[in-house]
Amino acid sequence: MKKGNTREFLETIAAQDAWVHYRDRFFFVNGCCCEWDRETGKVIWAHLEMYELESDHGSAIADVCSITKPTVREVMDEFVTIPLIDGKTFWELENELEWV
Repeated sequence: MKKGNTREFLETIAAQDAWVHYRDRFFFVNGCCCEWDRETGKVIWAHLEMYELESDHGSAIADVCSITKPTVREVMDEFVTIPLIDGKTFWELENELEWV
């Protein structure tokens, strides 16, 4: 991953937002949001979204993915294995992605 460590990037989007650049395209990752059970303090579900932007930090023009699972770990496991951009998974894109 350009301009960052891959592990740190994945840890970041597990809790907060991030922007990435791929070739001439920009993407916004809306980091994991969680719903908590107020009584037990446990996560009920976790959700992550990724959008393609019209420019650096511009308006969203396309949904890339939307993942909702019972845990953040499950969301992140799916994020790195599903096709994201041009039919490639995160691991196939990782060397070309630039953390903005």
